[in-house]
Amino acid sequence: MDDILKQYMVLFKHMNDVINGPDYPGKEKDIQNQKEQIEPYETQMQQRFSTDYDYDEFADSAIKCAYGDMTLEDLEAVYYELTTPFYD
Repeated sequence: MDDILKQYMVLFKHMNDVINGPDYPGKEKDIQNQKEQIEPYETQMQQRFSTDYDYDEFADSAIKCAYGDMTLEDLEAVYYELTTPFYD
């Protein structure tokens, strides 16, 4: 699996767990720190998609994966399908 994709999903899932988890002192700061950690991965990943629509489709799939509605393997398949150039 692509290392950037793997790190992105680890951080994304962790951030999702914190956002949806119980409140605690410092939660907002933790969420902000996690957003800052994930931003460089998002930027790198966005550059691999030829259109914003493709990236949005991937982002929707990443959310499904974080919620357990899609496996990591399925997300990886979506990622490669959307980032692999199609030649006529």
